[in-house]
Amino acid sequence: MFRTLQFLALTLAVAPAALAAQEITGAAYVEPTTAYGHGALAGGEYAGLRIGYDDGADKVIRFPGAVFEDTAPRLHDVDGDGRPELVVVVSDFAAGARIVVLGQDGTGLRVLGQTAPIGQRHRWLAIAGIADFDGDGRDEIAYIDRPHLAKTLRLVSVEIIGGTARFTPLAEAAGLTNHHLGAADIEGGLRACPGAAPVVVSADGGWRDVVETRLVGGRLASTPVAPYTGPASLAARLVCP
Repeated sequence: MFRTLQFLALTLAVAPAALAAQEITGAAYVEPTTAYGHGALAGGEYAGLRIGYDDGADKVIRFPGAVFEDTAPRLHDVDGDGRPELVVVVSDFAAGARIVVLGQDGTGLRVLGQTAPIGQRHRWLAIAGIADFDGDGRDEIAYIDRPHLAKTLRLVSVEIIGGTARFTPLAEAAGLTNHHLGAADIEGGLRACPGAAPVVVSADGGWRDVVETRLVGGRLASTPVAPYTGPASLAARLVCP
């Protein structure tokens, strides 16, 4: 049986002290729900997040008044301490989607930080990748803000200090998308090759071209590289040469 933890607010975490020393080893969205009723992702709204630990234990967490709206939770060592955090997309019934970082510390599982919500119900964002785009030793999160509407790639830095994740907007580029409304998958993603700067692979806003976007001199520079002919045309650009 999975234990269920209720989070009373996105900024308030509740976790048993006995779990404080555990390390997160896996996660999956569970309990599909239609309570939010957006339908941006086919089957992509979930009431719970199941988290697995290195000692074999697991639990399910929920945010009342919100759902997890995403394809899969991302395990990523955001702060570089050798232990993974969880990066998830949470959509509030009133305020829409935001990125939330969860992690284990001396008190157990906590919400370490979150981006500002989009501000309106049924407005979504699609994460494209997590990497050190500017070479400063800290990772950034790249995501498409409202891939069906605003179609804007945003890059935000994440710095975890004293158990709190601080998000700082770095750059943005308009006219890009990575998701068809109602599709089950986010297309494209991150190309991170040894010795090369990370690249976000997406489509242009009209789904005509495959576009590669890099951070250059503090700005996002986008270059069309091939015609868009379907998901495979984006996936082909994720392979390191």
